[in-house]
Amino acid sequence: MNIEAGKILCMQGDTPHSFYIVKKGTLVATFKDEQNETHTKNLGPGSTFGELSLVDGEPLEYTVRAEEECEIEVIPQTLFNETMAEQPIWMKSIISFLTQRNNIAQENKRKKEFITSFPSLLFILAKSNEKLIYIKDVKNELKNFSNLSSLETYKLLLILQDFRLIRLQAESLTLENETLIKLLYDMLRLRAIYKNSSHYILSLTEQAILTAFTKTASEKGELLENGFIAVKTTDLAAQTKHSMHGMTLTKHSLETLLQKRLLQTLPPTATKNNDLPGLEFIEKFSADFDRLLNLLELNRIYPLLDKKLVVSG
Repeated sequence: MNIEAGKILCMQGDTPHSFYIVKKGTLVATFKDEQNETHTKNLGPGSTFGELSLVDGEPLEYTVRAEEECEIEVIPQTLFNETMAEQPIWMKSIISFLTQRNNIAQENKRKKEFITSFPSLLFILAKSNEKLIYIKDVKNELKNFSNLSSLETYKLLLILQDFRLIRLQAESLTLENETLIKLLYDMLRLRAIYKNSSHYILSLTEQAILTAFTKTASEKGELLENGFIAVKTTDLAAQTKHSMHGMTLTKHSLETLLQKRLLQTLPPTATKNNDLPGLEFIEKFSADFDRLLNLLELNRIYPLLDKKLVVSG
């Protein structure tokens, strides 16, 4: 069958009950997503389409138009049924099964692209110099990284809004926490590079101590000249013990936080300040308060992220 350039072979939503094989030339398949945006893909020699309509009577997902003069092979349902009548009774079931498996594979591919597009979205937002961004600009830029539909892009934005990282308006979004967006992007990038499957940024001990520090700093903190907040070791120990049901603050429990420089000791004194193991001569600890708040929030978001992406996709 020959098709003239520009001629439409079938429309999205039609049920032609035929299977098509492109033998020569190129056709263009266009389809509209849930938000009425048009997407395209090319069908060159060797491409096939219409198998769902042939086997299961499903409507076509796209409109097919000849980009140039084309030659295609058409297998109508009548010929398919006649051929199947000459085959073992289980043959049609196998073909239907394989067609369904192909559908599942395509759906899994779509979900995978939805999930893997999330870091790209974070990258776009993280590099923005403006707090107010138009959603259409985000969607257009994301097309450079993936083939997500507008609806799926909006679903990703809703996840960020659920985490209070952005606030969505009708046509724009406002960045609520640019620093945390950048931190989350960096964590996902490092996870991809080092194949780190851990769902937590901080250990339980680190989380407990930093939570106690931020609470103590909010109530009794001292603002230093470098912008850090300092708290007395005894106050931090008391808050840790209260928050963690008797946990004792020790040099060993603080070791990783000091190594990561999330907490710093002020210059030790020659006078004994407390009876805490290994901390007797440390009067105060200091930290970047905003950094700790963002890190604790990142630690809350991170284990929830994968589940939200799977459910939303």
